Amino acid sequence: MKKIVYFFIIFLLLTSCTSPKYKDLKDGIYANIETNKGDILLELYANDVPKTVANFISLVEGTNTRLLDSLKGENFYEGIIFHRVVPNFVIQAGGYTSKGRKIAGYLFGDEFPIADNGDYIYKHDDQGILSMANGGPKTNNSQFFITHRAIPHLNGKHSVFGKTTVNSLELKELQKKYTDSLQLKKAIDSTRMAIVNKIVQNDTINTIKIIRIGAAAKEFDAASVFNEEEADFEKSQQAKINQENKREEKRYAKYLVRKKAFLAKMNVSKAKETGTGLRILMLKETKGKKVTENKPITANYTLYIADGKRMQSSSDVGKPVVFNLKDEQNPMISGLREGLLTMREGEKARFFIPYSIAFGDQKAGPFPAKSDLIYEIEILKIGK
Repeated sequence: MKKIVYFFIIFLLLTSCTSPKYKDLKDGIYANIETNKGDILLELYANDVPKTVANFISLVEGTNTRLLDSLKGENFYEGIIFHRVVPNFVIQAGGYTSKGRKIAGYLFGDEFPIADNGDYIYKHDDQGILSMANGGPKTNNSQFFITHRAIPHLNGKHSVFGKTTVNSLELKELQKKYTDSLQLKKAIDSTRMAIVNKIVQNDTINTIKIIRIGAAAKEFDAASVFNEEEADFEKSQQAKINQENKREEKRYAKYLVRKKAFLAKMNVSKAKETGTGLRILMLKETKGKKVTENKPITANYTLYIADGKRMQSSSDVGKPVVFNLKDEQNPMISGLREGLLTMREGEKARFFIPYSIAFGDQKAGPFPAKSDLIYEIEILKIGK
């Protein structure tokens, strides 16, 4: 008799593991966000975005090894509020409780799986898209958002890792009610977004539950997957850095060859060098008014990178430029400023400016790293 009782209890436990709300869902991993307004069911893209999904699940389960010790073993999202809600844009949560900020204690890299055609597999192309909130590349942590609509400009900036869906019971009811496929789709969209659209700022996540359907989902070890994927990501990032360094070494070697030839063509040997490394070649000298910091300057100019690449010129816009050395809104590189202060009205000069007193040793906009510059300047007028 006892064996029969035990068997019956075990049978009940096994058959009750999956709620009727979820038992007909396709195999995969889902998250049910229980809020004070109702439940939001999300399908998670564990196969294609494993690291981001693993991070989310390991925060729910309290198993992420990078969590602060005080947070391990707990559901990170219990009591979290939707601290940012922008109508017709997103609802965002994961970083704050009603008592203040909640910090997981770590950051991790982005995840943007690419299809064979070179496009992103998952995009912010619909309402109900689940994506990571961050402050820039490689700054993901616990915060996420759900979209109210398609927001394409977020593609490639925020990792999409899921989407709102409907549970088994809701789907059955809708299928009974709507036989037309278009009407059914609209009804499903309305149902999966019902609670999302009710959420306002400071609404609360009571808890989040992870639902695993199928053998693969049940074997998904979130903490291990996260650690493995993040380690692979760091390796790939280092490999990219190494490749970029090699490309930069080759570029710079070619640049130095072209630079030597162009400097000779521009008569650098005749220029006078200052203490900063600036070299000045006077092409026309006058006894006109001296350039000062507090008077506007009208000038023609042409700018080259020292390998001969022409970057810009006043002739491109068909008129001289007017500027002031004290313009704080448009600060001037120190090498150009130094050269200008040696000139007079009516004079023309060529400045050979080393990168150390130009844009430095890093890439700056269209200027490659370690770009030495050549300015040809003609001062047309000093003062108004």
